[in-house]
Amino acid sequence: MNPASIPIIVLCGFLGSGKTTLLRRWRRGAEVRQAAVIVHDLSELGVDVELVGGADGTPEMGGMKERVFALHGIHAREKLGESIGLALEAISRMEPRPPIVLVESTGAAHPWPLVAALTQHPAFHLRHFLVTVDALNLHRDFADGTRLESTQADSALVPAATLMVEQMCFANVIILTKTDAVPKRSLARTIPALRQFNPLAAIAQSSYAGLALDQLLAVLPPDLTALRQLAERRGGSAGPATVDTIGAVVFKETRPFHPQRLHDLCQTGLGTGLYRTKGFLWLISRPGHVLLWQQAGSQLSLELHGLWKAELIHNREGKLLPEEVIALRGQLAHHSRLFGDRHIEITVIGLEQERTGFLAGLTKCLCSDEEIAAWQKGVIFADPWPTQLRVMA
Repeated sequence: MNPASIPIIVLCGFLGSGKTTLLRRWRRGAEVRQAAVIVHDLSELGVDVELVGGADGTPEMGGMKERVFALHGIHAREKLGESIGLALEAISRMEPRPPIVLVESTGAAHPWPLVAALTQHPAFHLRHFLVTVDALNLHRDFADGTRLESTQADSALVPAATLMVEQMCFANVIILTKTDAVPKRSLARTIPALRQFNPLAAIAQSSYAGLALDQLLAVLPPDLTALRQLAERRGGSAGPATVDTIGAVVFKETRPFHPQRLHDLCQTGLGTGLYRTKGFLWLISRPGHVLLWQQAGSQLSLELHGLWKAELIHNREGKLLPEEVIALRGQLAHHSRLFGDRHIEITVIGLEQERTGFLAGLTKCLCSDEEIAAWQKGVIFADPWPTQLRVMA
């Protein structure tokens, strides 16, 4: 390893295990302010890169903006090696020189193709291959991790378990996330269960407070020779970048969701083969709010991400200058006259049957023409979703 090379820290881990949450927290720290970031996302939509992007917006698929590279869609699969090679070459020429490269990987990634792609450039070295593991998911579906390799009664859990084990085998640090959501006695079972897959990896715990990067300073970097040999033994040295059986589709609509029907769908429609859904939506009961939707297994959150331009243009609080209102009108000129820029875009990731069923369920949750006409007349719709906001530190 060249001591003058730029360190790369990879955040891998199964879908919904908390990678983006950790990366967003790290990005707020002064020590990584000049860091370059590569977001490797299975979806064509690229929600994760939007969440970690800078103030000037997010890069297009395959592009860069504010030191953030968006490698989603085809760049996360067929073109992974080529696209990461181009990103690393661009980072190597950056001024000022980035102190570090942070990489968030898709949760459907096979680890070795990612490691191989990230270690192709001599100006960089792999400092950490971190793998996040959802403690709540282990507690709920895998008997605190003791049944990850045993026969599962639910066949939809097998691909998830297989990939989690594979990812952990390549880690130099395993990060147990959401540890505040499980009993302490569960963690006492989980940690020994995970050590059997990779006894050399350090195991860290991350709760709501998160995990600081400087807590990992004492951990040795991965041994690339050992990882290559591991990939060859597992038959994954020349395999695909992502798991073939796990796919992603994007649900797009301009019409709003009916809040009660969407709530009802979530009570019955989140099958175990629906590993992850994420994106932005609007509810007919909250037409001003850009809502960030995030689901992993049975865990679901709605986050207020901002306001639609179609709401801001009304300038209800009088904070916009006249020229700003005019600019907003120009930006909305090519949008729907009724809905403005309001829309729904949700990535659905999982096994094919569960994806298809959930997409059909989402379609039934859209408001009808009659309901939209009632909304225009001021009708109030039943809304069972929480209204209390929790401020994220």
